[in-house]
Amino acid sequence: MHEESFSLHWHGLHQVDNYWNDGAAMFSQCPVHAHNSFTYVMRAENSGTHWYHSHYGIQRADGLHGAFIILDEDEKAEEVSWMPLVLTDWWNTDSTHLAASDPYRYGNTNGKRFTGAGTKHCRTDDKPFMTGVKMSSLCVDSIVANGRGQFRVVDSDDQFNKNKFQFSVLEEHRVSKTTKKIQLKTIHAGFEQPIFIRARGARRLILTALDGRRVLPEEGDGIFMGVGETVNIEVEFPLEEDRLELIAEIMFEGIGKSSTPTKQPFVKISILRDGLVKEFQVEKQLVPSYPDAVDITESDVDSENETVEKLFLNCPSEKIGDIKCKTVVDFRRDLKFESRFAHPPPSISEQPDRVIELNMNFAIGAAINGIEFKYPETPFFDGVIDSKLTKCSEQALTSDGGHCTNILEVKKGELIEFRVTAAEHPENKIKRWQRTYHAIHLHGYEFIVTDIGFGSTNKTTGFIDDLHPAIHCKDDHLKCNRAHFDEKLFKKLRSTRDDHIAKNTVVVPSMGYVVFRLRADNPGVWPFHCHQLFHNYEGMAVAFFVKDEEENKPFSYLPKNMPRCHDYHPKDIAIKEVSINQMTSSGISAIFSIFLLLIIFAFQNE
Repeated sequence: MHEESFSLHWHGLHQVDNYWNDGAAMFSQCPVHAHNSFTYVMRAENSGTHWYHSHYGIQRADGLHGAFIILDEDEKAEEVSWMPLVLTDWWNTDSTHLAASDPYRYGNTNGKRFTGAGTKHCRTDDKPFMTGVKMSSLCVDSIVANGRGQFRVVDSDDQFNKNKFQFSVLEEHRVSKTTKKIQLKTIHAGFEQPIFIRARGARRLILTALDGRRVLPEEGDGIFMGVGETVNIEVEFPLEEDRLELIAEIMFEGIGKSSTPTKQPFVKISILRDGLVKEFQVEKQLVPSYPDAVDITESDVDSENETVEKLFLNCPSEKIGDIKCKTVVDFRRDLKFESRFAHPPPSISEQPDRVIELNMNFAIGAAINGIEFKYPETPFFDGVIDSKLTKCSEQALTSDGGHCTNILEVKKGELIEFRVTAAEHPENKIKRWQRTYHAIHLHGYEFIVTDIGFGSTNKTTGFIDDLHPAIHCKDDHLKCNRAHFDEKLFKKLRSTRDDHIAKNTVVVPSMGYVVFRLRADNPGVWPFHCHQLFHNYEGMAVAFFVKDEEENKPFSYLPKNMPRCHDYHPKDIAIKEVSINQMTSSGISAIFSIFLLLIIFAFQNE
């Protein structure tokens, strides 16, 4: 990198006893500066479909990411054709330009929400909505698969034409003639928008793994993916055809406040059977695409299997329109692979040592419990006490919120239950259009998702118009900095199953909640944040500090050669420069004195 610093996070790898290679800038390391290098060393411990990406600012949006797939021994022996499929949302600009049009910095522009290009192509009328909830304050120009796609045409009035796309080049994948099904190791490496993937011709998809963990297979007509999630998908070829096509598109019901249907950005993934390709191999080539000639309509979805009831998988709501959904808590762990957990997954019947409630919303900007996370000035090399950080006051932590380094401290070995909500105050009309979904990710861990709750839906419109009955906001000037649970009602709704799946990223429903559990057995200061880049960038994060009181890990094994970064305080730099100048002056004086003594000594000898 010639001009930018960066770091790489290995998304989905737990990094047990390897905290310093997690790759989160200003947590476990300094950013790697331009013209410098950093070597990451790790063991491929937990298998599955994972990925890596920049963890510095919003750099990931520029394409600094890729698949990182670890195969089990039995997967290596399986006779199946598989391919990585990295999906992202995409803008025809770079992340610096996007940051200038940041929609989450309201209040800083004298009433004008956007300061950059946002106003040119992202009117409310163009924004995607689902169940009446805005999916993002940004509008994407394309969805891309493995870096390929097409983007929308700019009209003469400098507005993006939402129904017109340019000619482009896509990948076409080829498999052997005998291939009956293919497995897609699919990664949502995107920026803001959830993605929906389906097969054309109404072919059904089989979901076999989520976030690297096997699940009992589920079959459906399409699969929802939140930002940061990974999914293993199997698709069978049509009996008499050699071509299989899939579509990845924005997950939405319509656009604008009225949710009017329209065409949104999509990308086509083509897989062909070819007699020249060897068995179980996948080859690819680039082919031209004419997107205006491709009509993506509802008739395409419903062209076959008319008598089969439609079903979508991994949704953040109970149904999409009239189509039913299976959510994250409807999947079941494949118990044949239970032994691959580092520790037995926590049971639902165990009493947690600690319950942590976190609310993610935009009451004061992108925040958790009303606090916009402020990164420390130096990484946590020596723990949280000696780090240069902005400490949170008791008032900020309990009610008012603010802008500080919010640290959640637990003890190693404790059973922790997280209750995460996405609640805006239902009476706050100004924030009505800020209700949205949040894809949350925890570094260093996977967790067992036990419960999910959805916002209350208006029976007439089908739109979410209130909080789930089990959660409520305290009346703190309609901000809803913190959401609280009605324990009596929540207890009635709780799941009693013990085969819920493990995740490292999960989507929190708008005006609803997700509950998950983990055993705090991996010491360190781990980022816990929304994986939608602008949400995280603006402060929707906390530091999850698992304290090891016995061995002081991971600080006890900090590498001696770990690169350090300066805190950039002008006052400190000035003091150091004065000290260096003083040392330099003293050094020159000393050398000059020695030189004079040598001359005198030489004359005396003569």
